[in-house]
Amino acid sequence: MSANGTGTQGARDRRIRRIVALSVGLGLLLFAAGYVLGRGSDRTATPSVSEVAAPAPTSATPSPSSPPTASTSPSPTEPAPSATPTEPTGEALPDGRYFVRLSDLQGGEEGPLVVVYDLASFLTGELANQEAAARGMETPVPNGYFIVNDNPKLRRTPLSDSVSVKYIPEGSGASTPIRAHRSQFLGWLSGSIQTDFSPKDTSWWWIAIDKGEITTITQQYLP
Repeated sequence: MSANGTGTQGARDRRIRRIVALSVGLGLLLFAAGYVLGRGSDRTATPSVSEVAAPAPTSATPSPSSPPTASTSPSPTEPAPSATPTEPTGEALPDGRYFVRLSDLQGGEEGPLVVVYDLASFLTGELANQEAAARGMETPVPNGYFIVNDNPKLRRTPLSDSVSVKYIPEGSGASTPIRAHRSQFLGWLSGSIQTDFSPKDTSWWWIAIDKGEITTITQQYLP
């Protein structure tokens, strides 16, 4: 009786130990599998230092080795430079209106009367200030005008038989030219008579040339 009981108890103990051993082995196997999976998950979630890309530099931060360069385009507020007035080339002037200083009267005996004059430029506004500054003169220009007469060359143009002349009588205080008699003008320009015309070296005139002849002559008022 006792021997059979002892054998039965021993067989039960051996089965229990096998069950425990299997349980322990299975637990170890599950633990190992979980560990391996956990390591794989850690590698995916946390990349190594060598796998992290450095941030690319942005255009908002200039490189210290490349200092900014100045723009060569002009400022939109900077005004454009103006050209210096130039006289037409050649002796004869094309038809048009010109600013001159009258010098002399020639011809008339065997041909048409010819006016001798010095061509100049009458400038106002910003162009007048630019030309005055380029010559070291006062700016803004007094009375709002500036006369450029760099070339002393004298030109000659025939006078029309129907020329119209307007002048400002000297000492009258007027600023609007009035009509002059043809003979009075010719006598003043040739120096043959005394008139109330202003001296030739202090007065300036506008002439109009049409078909190669001077058709109108008008004195410029200068304050």
